[in-house]
Amino acid sequence: MDNNRLIIPAIIIILILIAAVIIAFSGNNTFNTGSLSFEYPNAWSQDHVVGDFTNSSLYSEVTLTSNIPTSASPTSYIIIQMQKKSQGTYNLPETNEIVMNTTNSTVGTTNIGNIKATQLATYGPNVCEKVTIIETPYNYLILEYICPPTALNQTETDYNTILQSLMIQWI
Repeated sequence: MDNNRLIIPAIIIILILIAAVIIAFSGNNTFNTGSLSFEYPNAWSQDHVVGDFTNSSLYSEVTLTSNIPTSASPTSYIIIQMQKKSQGTYNLPETNEIVMNTTNSTVGTTNIGNIKATQLATYGPNVCEKVTIIETPYNYLILEYICPPTALNQTETDYNTILQSLMIQWI
């Protein structure tokens, strides 16, 4: 009879421990440096940071990496870059011309908060890539993911988490 009284509390303690582990690994990390802030899932880790993401910095970058569990499990990357706008004139081909020369490419625009952004995506048999370009008054902010096709769904979901939580402070 005494053993039966101990089973229910033991099960409750085990369930609480499992819930604590799930909560600890399912949350988000926060990147907050200079004028840039965003959240990214715990499955990703910061590989390196260059610059300080301020308006006075010429170039800043943070690279996030993750080994999303798939059959092959190669590394997936999310790269966030901020570079100062240069003064002068660009003489570049239109974005549509560049993208239309690439197989399986798409071009689109979206709003991130109240900022208009251009998105370019390429999906191939060995690698998938998506680039979002945001033009601020002082900088270009470029967010990109590169992943194997087997990790596309999870990488896209995590990339969208970053885009939805992205905050840029203009000075």
